[in-house]
Amino acid sequence: MKKRNRWMMGVLSTTLATSLLAGCSTGTSSSTESLKVGVAFPVSGSLAKIGQACTNGVEIAKDVINDQPNTKKIELVKADVPDATAAVNEVNRLISQEKVKTIVGFYASPLAMAASEVTERNKVVYWEVAATDPRITTRGYKYVFRPNPSAASYGPTTIEYLAKEVAPKLGLQPSQMKVAIVHEDGDFGTGVTKATKEAAEKAGIPIVGEIKYNAKQTNDMTSIILKLKELNPDVLDVVQYDTDAQLFWKQAKQLGLNVKAVIGNGAGQSSDNFGHTFGKDADGVLDTSSAMLINKQALTPEAQKLETEFFKRYKEKFGKEPDLIGKLAFSSAYVLFNDVLQKTGTTDPEKVRKQALSLDLPVGATPVGWGIKFGEDGQNTRAQMAVMQWQNGKLNVIYPENFAVAKPIMIPLPAWGERK
Repeated sequence: MKKRNRWMMGVLSTTLATSLLAGCSTGTSSSTESLKVGVAFPVSGSLAKIGQACTNGVEIAKDVINDQPNTKKIELVKADVPDATAAVNEVNRLISQEKVKTIVGFYASPLAMAASEVTERNKVVYWEVAATDPRITTRGYKYVFRPNPSAASYGPTTIEYLAKEVAPKLGLQPSQMKVAIVHEDGDFGTGVTKATKEAAEKAGIPIVGEIKYNAKQTNDMTSIILKLKELNPDVLDVVQYDTDAQLFWKQAKQLGLNVKAVIGNGAGQSSDNFGHTFGKDADGVLDTSSAMLINKQALTPEAQKLETEFFKRYKEKFGKEPDLIGKLAFSSAYVLFNDVLQKTGTTDPEKVRKQALSLDLPVGATPVGWGIKFGEDGQNTRAQMAVMQWQNGKLNVIYPENFAVAKPIMIPLPAWGERK
C-alpha cells in the first residue's frame, strides 16, 4: 500500500509540475463533482473480446485517476455498440439521455465513421483508441481526436521493416521480394492496404497479389489459401480482425501454406487470442502496430511507472494479463483523463478541444511509446509505430531498435512440417 501511495504521489507531482510548466490551472481539481465520460465499444458480437479489452483498458485508466488524491473523479457511462446502427443509436442515447459531452470509443473503423457523424453534429468530443481509417480525421471535423496511428502509418512501417530487415535475411534485394496481401474488405483493411501498396511502390517491392474478403461473412478461407499457393509469395502481409485471423491461420496450417515471412497489421495478430489459440504455431508471426512489450528505456520515467501500474492493476482487476488492445485503450484514455480533463476540470467540448490541441508530449511519454501532438485535424502526429513478433507466447517489440526488447527469430519462417 505504501508503495502504491508513493507512486500515486509521484504521478500527482508530475501532473502538477506539467500543469505549471504549461501555464494551466489545476484549481478545479478539488471539486467533488465527477466528470462523466461515455465509453462505447462492441462488447457483444464478433468483436466482443476486443471490445471488452478496450473497455477494460479505459476502466484501468479511470481507476488510476480516481485513486489519486485531489483529482476530478471520472465517471464512465458505458454502451455496447456491436454494429454501426447500434453505434449511432447508443451515441445518440449517451448524448441526449446521459448528457455526456465526451465519448471514448469505438475500436472498429465502421463504428467510428458512423458514430462520429453523431458526435460532430452535436459538438461532442469523440476520443478514439484504436480505429485506423484515415477518414476519421480527414473530414474537417472539429471535435475528433485520435492518439493512435491511422491506417496510413501501418503500411510505411511494414514496408520499411521488410526492406531493411526481412529482405536481407531472405537473401533478396527488396525488388526481388514478392509480397502478397490478404485483407478484410472493410475500412480497416482497405485503408491499411492502400498505404502499404503506395509504400511498396516507392520502395520498389513488388506486390504480386491482393486478395480481399468479408470478415463477417467468410467462414472458409480455402479458396484464398489455394490462390496464395499459386502466387507463391516470399512474404504474406495480412490485415485482419480477430476471428477471421484465427480462421485463416488455422486453415493455412491445414492446407500447408508455407511462406518465408508473415506480417500482420494490428487487430487480429495483436490480440492475445492469436497467441493463446495457436501457441507455438504463432511463433515467428510479425505484427506492425503500437508497442506491447517495449524497451522501458525508450519511455519517460513517468510512462515507465504508468506502464508498470497498468499491468499490475489489469491483472488484479481482471485476473489475466492485458493484450495490446487493452494497453492501447488505456494509454489513449489516460491522456484524455489526466492530461486533458484534469486540466480543464470540465468536459465542455470547447475547453477540451483547446487543451487537447495544446498538448506537446515527446515520443515515449505514453506506455505504448506514443508522444502526443495533435494536428488541427485531431490526428496525433507522434503516434510512434513498432514491429513486433510472437515469441514463446509473447508479442515482443523487435523494431525500431530503441523500442526493441528482443531480436527477430524464424526469418525465414520454417515450413509447417519443419517446426519444432
